[in-house]
Amino acid sequence: MGVPLTGPCEHLLIVNDDPESQQLIQDCLNDGGYETTLVSDIPAALTYLQWNHVDLVLLDLGMKDADPLKMLKELCSTYSELPIIVLSHFGTIEQTAEALKLNVMDYLRKPFHPEMVLFSVSNSLKRMKLMQENRKYREQLEVANRELQRRLEEVQADQQAGKLVQQRMLPPSPYRLMDYKFTHRIIPADYLSGDYVEYHQVSDTKLVFFLVDVTGHGASSAFVTVMMKQLAIRSRRHFQKEQRREVNSAAWMLKWINKNLLDADLGRHLTIFLGVIDKETRQLNYSYGGHFPQAIMSIGDDVRYLEGRGLPVGLFEGAEYEDVYMPLPKKFGLTVFSDGVLEILPQKSLQEKEARLLELVKETNHRVDLMIQRLGENEIRRAPDDISVLSLQTV
Repeated sequence: MGVPLTGPCEHLLIVNDDPESQQLIQDCLNDGGYETTLVSDIPAALTYLQWNHVDLVLLDLGMKDADPLKMLKELCSTYSELPIIVLSHFGTIEQTAEALKLNVMDYLRKPFHPEMVLFSVSNSLKRMKLMQENRKYREQLEVANRELQRRLEEVQADQQAGKLVQQRMLPPSPYRLMDYKFTHRIIPADYLSGDYVEYHQVSDTKLVFFLVDVTGHGASSAFVTVMMKQLAIRSRRHFQKEQRREVNSAAWMLKWINKNLLDADLGRHLTIFLGVIDKETRQLNYSYGGHFPQAIMSIGDDVRYLEGRGLPVGLFEGAEYEDVYMPLPKKFGLTVFSDGVLEILPQKSLQEKEARLLELVKETNHRVDLMIQRLGENEIRRAPDDISVLSLQTV
């Protein structure tokens, strides 16, 4: 008859008490390739549905001695995924309207053409199949979402634990070493930070301090900060006085760190400003490992950037670094920022941003809490990169 079948051997239940109509519908559906069962009353239909699989029901609303709407409500309630097509006369328009409110698939008015019956059955079966597939997809999606939520909660718990570990790795702040007060603040862009600060004494007269900015941020970059902590621990143990070893220079330490990172093959490199203070000679020795912006030193009213340059650490085999030496006055301050601070400064040009950092350090006299306050902590927490500040002052 020209109407494609939905699938092989769908089983249809016809509920109709009109012999002429029964035969017409059954012949039409059988010719269309469907398997049909015919019942003439409501109890027989309910009994049949209870014990047999049915793919679709055709229900005549004009049956005598029955309440088809009552049965329809029971069918829709009991068999919610069973597609139902109602058959009606012009005189049962109110019943038809009530039936449609129950979300039946379709309705056909008598007299009907066989082509229309086949089209309605085929379309209803396709719609029900699509609805069942959609429900299955929704259920699968809900399961996947629950699993995703569970894993996300696990990741967040792991990140929180990792964040706590990172915080415990950092040196205390504020903290006094020899004649200097160190203060720092790290505000990560994510749970975990790729920035790290360290300061520790390596002999009776020398201390080392540095600020590290690992490329990127998050878990992979945070792992490198753990390695930097381990290197700091090794440096303290390795350069103890009783071992008769001393820090050769800041550049020598950068070369040592560079080798360790390359040997670890972590796929991450970093920028670093590293300084060595010799209390006995009152001298600062520092070196840059690709770090920017440069460290800021103030001596009285003179606030300026410390000159120097160098390659990133952990990127090039055999990289060489530059040592800079300068005498230290009795009173001075020094502040180092990670480059994330440049992201939140409102100035447009790099030159203007650098000038603003000089002003900020001068206004706050190297006080980290005041610098964070004036930069705007809310703005910092929305920054796309980690922001760190390390400051030291004479006491």
